[in-house]
Amino acid sequence: MDDYAVSAEVAAAILGMSAKTLRQRLRDERPAGARQIPPQKGGNWFLQQSYVEQLAQNRGRILTPKTESLARRPSPAVPEKAVPRSRQAPSPAHLPHRVWSEWIPLQDALAVAPRFPGVYVCRLAREPERGPVYIGMAGERKGNGLRGRLAIYASGKGAASGLGEHAFDRALEDSKWLQARLDEALSGTAMRATKAARSALDNAGLEVRWKTVETRVEALELEMELIREYRSGLWNR
Repeated sequence: MDDYAVSAEVAAAILGMSAKTLRQRLRDERPAGARQIPPQKGGNWFLQQSYVEQLAQNRGRILTPKTESLARRPSPAVPEKAVPRSRQAPSPAHLPHRVWSEWIPLQDALAVAPRFPGVYVCRLAREPERGPVYIGMAGERKGNGLRGRLAIYASGKGAASGLGEHAFDRALEDSKWLQARLDEALSGTAMRATKAARSALDNAGLEVRWKTVETRVEALELEMELIREYRSGLWNR
């Protein structure tokens, strides 16, 4: 395994192709420079550095010191079932594409989320061992990417779609949250709909991480792949 240090995702980024296309090629050709672990459907692909260089040469791409460094960097897995909680905000602007960020509180994400297409994954901060509860994606969104998508939730305008709707559904099942809204209404200080939607999202106590990609199509493919993997524990309908 030591010689097979480059994941298919990192290799695809270096080669300028989608990870899905590269994995399909590896499945079809079963080259000596790549290995699937475990060697069965769903196994992850890893490539030798020399084989990545050979593929790059065949595609007319030159490996710069930057891409060579990326190839040697261990590839983070998809959202793990349990990872230590981190309150340290990452520097997403400096992350290469197709690398998972650290987990951070959802309410802190808007300030640091990247303006690229990608996939975001949410989990309950109080139950990190449960794994992802929601997986979503963002396209280019007029150049705002993931930040633009998260901004909709932060504004409370996403109550009727995606993560906002699911968070609102769960808030409506929370007697304490409902009682607080009722007390406000009875006192004449009822929340506006957008503020209530944001309150419901905050009430869920979520953490988020993301992975950026090059295009909306690639983001959609990655979203579908992760939803299939984590389907049983997701809020996604």
